[in-house]
Amino acid sequence: MEYYVSVALIAVSAILSCFIGLPMFKIIQLSGYRARGVAAWWKGSSYDVIVRYAALMLFSFISMIVFVGCFSAFEYVRYCAAALYVVLAIVFIVSAGKSGSNAVKPTGRAVRLIVADMLLTLVLGAGIAWACRYNVYCQTLTAALAMFAPFVAIVANAVTSPFERLNNGKYVKRARKKLADKDPTVIGITGSYGKTTAKNLLKAMLESKYTVLSTPGSYNTPMGICKTINGAALDENVFIAEMGARYKGDIKELCDIASPTYGIITAVGDMHIETMGSRDGVADTKFELGASLPQSGLLVLNGYNADCRKLGERDAACAVETTGDDGARLYVGYENLTIDGSGTGFTLVIGESKHDVTCKLLGGHIPELVCVCARIAVELGVDVADIVKAVESAPQVEHRLQLIPSADPSVVVIDDAYNSNPVGAKNALDVLGCFDCKKVIITPGFVELGGIEKECNTALGGQIAAVCDYAFLVGSRAADIKKGAVKAGMNEGVITVCASRDEAVAALKDITGARVILFENDLPDNIV
Repeated sequence: MEYYVSVALIAVSAILSCFIGLPMFKIIQLSGYRARGVAAWWKGSSYDVIVRYAALMLFSFISMIVFVGCFSAFEYVRYCAAALYVVLAIVFIVSAGKSGSNAVKPTGRAVRLIVADMLLTLVLGAGIAWACRYNVYCQTLTAALAMFAPFVAIVANAVTSPFERLNNGKYVKRARKKLADKDPTVIGITGSYGKTTAKNLLKAMLESKYTVLSTPGSYNTPMGICKTINGAALDENVFIAEMGARYKGDIKELCDIASPTYGIITAVGDMHIETMGSRDGVADTKFELGASLPQSGLLVLNGYNADCRKLGERDAACAVETTGDDGARLYVGYENLTIDGSGTGFTLVIGESKHDVTCKLLGGHIPELVCVCARIAVELGVDVADIVKAVESAPQVEHRLQLIPSADPSVVVIDDAYNSNPVGAKNALDVLGCFDCKKVIITPGFVELGGIEKECNTALGGQIAAVCDYAFLVGSRAADIKKGAVKAGMNEGVITVCASRDEAVAALKDITGARVILFENDLPDNIV
């Protein structure tokens, strides 16, 4: 009887070990279920997760072996030894839950991954239970389940990946067939930043003449695009697909699904250099859109972004035009840029006509996005007056230089928390500089910039020093930002390093008077 109770306790321990692995499932999910993404996260976090799992295992192992060694003569020692691990595992799980690291999105794939992980962990637990039949000290091997948890999660992901590829293929096939049957005009939008804003602007422009379907929010992955297509009637004239990428080949994969005729590249920047290798790697990946367009298509490049403009020198089957280029078939550009608390003002130039525009969206990059979208809209026959009207009525985009209403009239909040990059942060600081009051920034800096990350965060510190009166720096990159700010002459007394954004927000109470607060970037959940 004692043995079977012990087996039951080990089974419970194995199940708990699966839940101990929940933070790993979240990282796998955020990495697109790619092992190299998980490896990059481990490296970026200095293998902190492995240290934490090892600490749990070591503490459990030492405690249990001492317990078994001292009390093995007692009849029910196995119960107590396994129970000790159960208690420690529950403490670990609760602690991870409070930090939010257990919050896996309950998609079908995530559920299947967790089930596979649980089965593998139970197999390990069964091996331990079998060993315990012969030696009471084998009970202490239960502690090893904690150390195995992250690796079992990776193995479970590898085991389930072939099925997931087949399963995803079913949705891809259905989406392709639906697009072929309905035959809407498809427009792909990619870029290091500005994709969602450009998508919303273009949709507003085209809706004056067409019915338009676009991918919602940031649905810019293969399954996101397939879900949009398969979940809609697709009776619209136009389908706009936002296309994101973290690895080379990602944009081509999306183009193979959506088969766009028209394309926009909003910018080439440093986002995802860590996974794409270099700025050239980023450019190559973005140009996969142009390389996928048919001869009858048109690719529009943001000519105000230097690296994006260089893409115009590459060969493509389709026509390629650059905004701000006098040599284009149709000149589209802007001049007379102004930014204040009411929005962004500029003169939109389309051919020989000029139109003064005031847009609710904030940022020096907004006119650039308007230009690339306007060129596609004109190509599809939209009247210029309707383009201007659409720009002026365009709503703000959530977490992208969004003005947040405040109960306190002396406080202005600008939410630019969506994935930041050096160009976007500079734009945000330029906007912040337009306000005549105390200027405050809360930021964790830049992530996923590979070898240039430290340099860019130090440069960000210098830019903060030139604009901000107070800086609240969050997380592991705060030291680099602070170094740049102090070097640029910012007083250390107005720089606060915080462990979390919540801590930074709590510290804001010490600042009084008229002030504008910029939230610049928010760390992805797989970054510390």
